[in-house]
Amino acid sequence: MRIVLADDHVMLRDGLKPYLVELDPGAEVLEAGSYPELFTVIETCGPVDMALVDLRMPGMDYMRGIQTLRQRWPDVRVAVLSSMTDRKVILDALAAGAVAFIPKRLSAGAMLSALRLVMAGERFIPSMLLNAEGSDIRVVTVAADEDREPVGILTQREKEILRLLRDGLPNKSIARQLNVSEVTVKSHLCHVFRKLGVQNRVQAARLSLQADDF
Repeated sequence: MRIVLADDHVMLRDGLKPYLVELDPGAEVLEAGSYPELFTVIETCGPVDMALVDLRMPGMDYMRGIQTLRQRWPDVRVAVLSSMTDRKVILDALAAGAVAFIPKRLSAGAMLSALRLVMAGERFIPSMLLNAEGSDIRVVTVAADEDREPVGILTQREKEILRLLRDGLPNKSIARQLNVSEVTVKSHLCHVFRKLGVQNRVQAARLSLQADDF
């Protein structure tokens, strides 16, 4: 997997890079500090799987930057990483071709879970960033289906296990951290999946990321 991390703040790139390599054992993380540099990196280094892009970068406004990236490399999944949470900005970024909008205030674990969803072909926008007005929101958000029960109905232990699952921990590590057996973890996860109406770990993690009460 090859990822381009584009942000004009070197310290932020240095802080995120170790986490990004956790997405895949063989992940290669390239860096850029502006939109023109981002394009040059992709041209020079070859195809990339995902571009994690800050909106406010030198060289180009974000709409044109994302559009140019998508037009020139349509197979690259563009995830926006930003401190901007204005509804119009989010919708503009999605309209330009981004498949995810990730707030910089998310924890590292939650951010990695969001990126895993993106790499699995999902879209990601935390529901807290968008109100429910307008059908356009329904199209672009990865929200829980209306007939599913909220994460809030889970027990405290189930929530603890779901948080660790969301951070990418396997059952054995979850069991070790909570000082319970792996069988107990599997049993709790069966209850979690049933309560949330999901079929697997990816879907459960997605719902936990969207939930306002989790």
